[in-house]
Amino acid sequence: MGQMRFRLHRRDRIPDGGAGRIYVAGSEDIPWPTTSSWIGDDLLVQRSVDDSGYVYVPWMVDSHGQYLLGTTTLMERDEPYLLDVELARGLIQRLRSRLFIWEWLGLKTPPHLSEKLQDATKLFSRAATLQDNVEIAATFANQAIASALTACDELVRVYAEQSIGARQRQTPVATLLGVTLGPTTPNVNVRRKLLEAANIIQLPMGWRAIESREGKRDWKPTDEQLGWCQTAGLKVAAGPLLRLDDRGVPDWMYLWEGDDDNLSRLLLDHVRAVVSRYAGRVHLWHVASRVNNGQLLSLNEETRLNLVAHAVQMVRKLDPRTPTVVSFDQPWGEYLVDHENELAPLHYADALVRAELGISGFGLEINAGYWPRGSAHRPAFEYGKLIDQWSQLGLPLMLFLTAPDSEGEDAKAARNIRPELIHPFADSTLNPQAAWASTVAPLLLARTSVQVLLWNQLTDGEPHEFPHSGLFDAKGKSKPTLRVLRDLRKVCG
Repeated sequence: MGQMRFRLHRRDRIPDGGAGRIYVAGSEDIPWPTTSSWIGDDLLVQRSVDDSGYVYVPWMVDSHGQYLLGTTTLMERDEPYLLDVELARGLIQRLRSRLFIWEWLGLKTPPHLSEKLQDATKLFSRAATLQDNVEIAATFANQAIASALTACDELVRVYAEQSIGARQRQTPVATLLGVTLGPTTPNVNVRRKLLEAANIIQLPMGWRAIESREGKRDWKPTDEQLGWCQTAGLKVAAGPLLRLDDRGVPDWMYLWEGDDDNLSRLLLDHVRAVVSRYAGRVHLWHVASRVNNGQLLSLNEETRLNLVAHAVQMVRKLDPRTPTVVSFDQPWGEYLVDHENELAPLHYADALVRAELGISGFGLEINAGYWPRGSAHRPAFEYGKLIDQWSQLGLPLMLFLTAPDSEGEDAKAARNIRPELIHPFADSTLNPQAAWASTVAPLLLARTSVQVLLWNQLTDGEPHEFPHSGLFDAKGKSKPTLRVLRDLRKVCG
């Protein structure tokens, strides 16, 4: 087992519980099983392999909030690394590399952005050359991190603006932009506001909602939602038909736990019933979600993959003209920190591509700023790198986004999911959710491989999974993020 030692000036830079989320990743950025512990004043990071790797650490950044930052490639050595300095080195190196790639692709970097990056680099240089004094080096390193994150968001905005502008001069941006509905049809006021921000709606057609009582399927809510979408001229994504986690099956199904054959048969019966009823009336089938990470009763990895494969084949047989999508959550694979044998999200997707099932595209569920079940906030350019990796599969991408705007109690959210905020430092008029969306969503829309972008929670006023992530609050008032999506909708045509 390999190990690395780190020294840091202030332990509170790592938030409560953050040590358990530290991980080491290899060249593909796929996490290795990792454990971290304090040994005196040093942080000991151990992983299951001896290779050099990138170390990712939850880190409190002055005036920015909590981010997951990564080092450059580090090898084992007897002398401890100064963690503050290594995280600054890693962030600036990644930022400069992304800037180089985008400039090579035609980005015109404004002078003020180059100056910001130079300022961050100078601060890091001071930190790197003063490591004999831990306090002073850490101070400069954290100033460099804060400065680099400011430059990062500015870089992403410039790239998105120039990239979308270039695409519009050639052909209109055709990305579909919308939201996933909850269990009921929104009221008239909400529907009116959604029409300004969306040209596609995802309707929830999960088993738990449609057949809450065994043998009694209730189609009325879905029929009402579909009727509204058709009347309003909205495109419709249906699903996920299978949600492979504990929220994806009716409570009565737990009687079948351990009986994989009957469980799979019943799940596929649900898929058959839904597709048979709505074939030809929707524009996209979201066949399965949480494929990589969902713990659905006793189903193992192989059984889950086989189930998804059979579901895709069934949908294509019943409705051969409608595209099919399979989605993955936690696309960076954070859950692998605690699991030896789980496949990484890209590995799951690659297995499905190789099976030649005729899948039309893949979905990525990015629940940013949540733990567990979600993904930590990352520097904005990391979302571009993620899209680069998934685009190598050669299929279109569908993105599902959520982020919190509060750390307070949320009575209708799932328990034991903690929101983590970033600060809207770039624009004081934006709340944390809108600040994140206004930076990340344009970057995603700028990528040609991203063809559908959905905000994955409509309202905090209905039972939901992630706290404070709706476009409407618990009282039905729209949040600033809805204005962000409305403005982006104008770009999409």
